[in-house]
Amino acid sequence: MAQQFFVLGIGGTGMRCIESLIHLCAMGMFDDTDIHLLALDTDKNNGNFGRLKELKEAYVNAKGLKAESRVAHKDTFFSANIKYYEFSPDYETKSTFKEVFNYGDTQYNHREETDLADLVLDRNVEEFNLQHGYRAQTHLGSMMMYQSIVEASKSRLPNGLKDFVSALITETTSGKAKVFILGSVFGGTGASSIPIIPQALSRAAQIISNGSADILKNAYFGSTLLTAYFNFTLPTAGEISQQKIIATSDKFALNSQVAMMFYDDDATVRSIYQRFYMMGTDGLNWNPMQTEDKSSNKTLTGGSQQKNDSHYIELLAASAALDFLNTDEDKLQQDKDNYKTEYLYRAVEDNDKFDFQDFVGKERQTEFAKKLGCLVAFALFNNGEDDFVEKARSGEDKEVVGFEEIDPSQVKYLKDYFRLFFARMIEGGVLEEGWLRQLHRSAGGGDKFLLNPKLFAPQTRKELMKLDWNKNLYRNEGIGKDNKYSTDMFGSKFNSFKKLFLQELHSEGSKEITNRGEQLYKLIYDTLTKLYNFN
Repeated sequence: MAQQFFVLGIGGTGMRCIESLIHLCAMGMFDDTDIHLLALDTDKNNGNFGRLKELKEAYVNAKGLKAESRVAHKDTFFSANIKYYEFSPDYETKSTFKEVFNYGDTQYNHREETDLADLVLDRNVEEFNLQHGYRAQTHLGSMMMYQSIVEASKSRLPNGLKDFVSALITETTSGKAKVFILGSVFGGTGASSIPIIPQALSRAAQIISNGSADILKNAYFGSTLLTAYFNFTLPTAGEISQQKIIATSDKFALNSQVAMMFYDDDATVRSIYQRFYMMGTDGLNWNPMQTEDKSSNKTLTGGSQQKNDSHYIELLAASAALDFLNTDEDKLQQDKDNYKTEYLYRAVEDNDKFDFQDFVGKERQTEFAKKLGCLVAFALFNNGEDDFVEKARSGEDKEVVGFEEIDPSQVKYLKDYFRLFFARMIEGGVLEEGWLRQLHRSAGGGDKFLLNPKLFAPQTRKELMKLDWNKNLYRNEGIGKDNKYSTDMFGSKFNSFKKLFLQELHSEGSKEITNRGEQLYKLIYDTLTKLYNFN
């Protein structure tokens, strides 16, 4: 039976961390796991929220078009079964604190409550629009998010929050659940939510179960403590006047310091969380909007235009979730019994080069190298000139038979996934960066990030297809340097792949998988891991 894992991504940074987690799932790093994934953000129209939903749709439908037939597998691509939920507090009709708080009536009937609010919140904080998040006002955000979660659990209408909590209740009735929170400590929504999420989920579970569920007792909690790692244009006086409150990146470092002091000192938080993963960068020189808008100097507080580029530290955060899932339960229980929180961090070598062990540790570095590299090769064979999966489905390749029943839409979603993963083609065959290429740039480019820099150099589809990824997939040092394959004198990298695939086609390795598309993925996975000499 697949293990159950509960993950929440909170705020804009949390959305991007979930993206990295989904890509780890596509590699096969979360084998034999049902991942209950809750995307929680106040800004439901945020560009990163939209991109996450596009990625989620591509992943789950590439796995299979019918949700009820999707199951977790192991030793293959797309092995995790993702069950996706989303929740956004409703700030459509009441979009400010004063409106939510019903300030006018409360001031008349309970003056002491509005006096208290005025004491801890200045006027601009009480009146700014909440639809784009809590804008680094964590004292307001924690209260508002807790209230929103509780109110959603009371609602008679279905919503993603209730579905997620109900699944969590089911898991805790027969054992302990692992819950991991992805978010930052320097911004608004994530920073506001991390301290109160366990209590909010526990209260929601009590409401939904009529008091029978005890989430705080029957769940282990872990979270990222992700400090500042990017900057953006400072707002103009006019923008501040219009928006009232805008989070500014010049305060992110200070926000991070204060947050870390809080997590180190607060006894309640430390008694609930078993693990915190501390991470950050030594500078804030990353421009997250470089791809989306190279010319605008406008400061965006949220909305569809705020679609930040991905950063390698978000992959590190997703890798922390992987580590928490694999942590021995006895160790977590011991820490829980002793009200102990472990603080974990990982340092990168002084040469500024990122190796596979920097993300997953020495024990899993070879597995990570294998699965990442082979997923890249799969993407290139499938979205390039060879278009292998579509040729197998359509029957165009007469030697690869038995896959004609695959739905064309499943293949389309697979292609969509690979475009988000590695590169999209835009007008004139020019390549637009996908997730992996953005991570490479965020790490400094060149040979600083995991794979061979030649993979990231092509700017057009034609240049990319000319690349010999059979021998230039990995760097020339470290893990992967010997993992390559040759071609016949007059052959091609695709012909070598297909020759071995046809041998695998008659093996028994994929027979336990019922979805024909996933059977094909499994055969491709086995072919590539052997071709690159990992087996």
